[in-house]
Amino acid sequence: MKKIRLAAAALAAGSALILSSCSSGSTEASTADGQLEKTDLTIGVLPLADYAAVYWADEKGLFEKEGLNVTLEPIQGGPIGIQKVAAGELDFAIANTISSSITQAQGAPVTNVAHTASLGEGSGIVFVNPDSPIRTIDDLDGKTLGTNTTRNIGDVTFNNLASSEGKDVAPNFIEVPFPEMVAGVQAGSIEAGYAPEPFSSAARAAGMREVADVTTGPNLNLAASVFVAGNRFVDENPDTTAAFARAIYAAGDDISQNEAEFRSWLPGVAKVPETVAQSMVLPVFASNLDMSKLESVATMLKEQGLVPEDFDIAEHTFTLDRD
Repeated sequence: MKKIRLAAAALAAGSALILSSCSSGSTEASTADGQLEKTDLTIGVLPLADYAAVYWADEKGLFEKEGLNVTLEPIQGGPIGIQKVAAGELDFAIANTISSSITQAQGAPVTNVAHTASLGEGSGIVFVNPDSPIRTIDDLDGKTLGTNTTRNIGDVTFNNLASSEGKDVAPNFIEVPFPEMVAGVQAGSIEAGYAPEPFSSAARAAGMREVADVTTGPNLNLAASVFVAGNRFVDENPDTTAAFARAIYAAGDDISQNEAEFRSWLPGVAKVPETVAQSMVLPVFASNLDMSKLESVATMLKEQGLVPEDFDIAEHTFTLDRD
């Protein structure tokens, strides 16, 4: 039976990632023997389409099939999830590959345990008011461009797209919550906004004009969403980690094969209107781990100077062949 606990209070301002030697840093499942080390798990979640596989796995009995009993605990976002798994306060949590890679490169004892979704084409756009003089990516140079947080998917994928087109464009990225993005552009407090689904559908419905689709070119099917765990947890619970990953991948495969059912089911999880759920661009759900996709993310981050050249994402990623 699914149990959802109320979200915990926000961490105090200035609290840092736990970078101490609370973990060996290894992702090797050295003690795997096929027996689950832990069956009751707490997972940090957000009700977004990108992470819907965890809700699907719970409701469809895929965790139960693996012998797992899960509690889904709402959290404020991926950075909080990373902090909480590093501290051992959650067993698994949502994250995105950009945030997790940057923090891993800085020493956070966190492992990617399952890649859950990639960017669907058309799912992330840069938009402006219909009468804006901004017509192309080039026109965004020096302009204010809203994104939810910097050094994250919005600004990193924009820079990756612009670079691939040989453009030297440097917007002034401003942090704006996604629910406030359309209103911010309409009011003129920002000149352009970035929005992923379902907010990109909301921007289109509000009459906003698309300037760029950051899910195209080098960002097409970019491996964006993952679940993470603390290194110590993975070291001490390799079979449990493998069982969790199998359930997530099974859910991704099931969703991909049942899109109509998924679209009808999504409003109850992601709180999007039924009409939006039927038309929005869906993420590309993963049914297995493709390391080349994660390595592409690492390469992009190296090119932008966000992780060092010697960063090896494979060293921070759990693979099922270790169980």
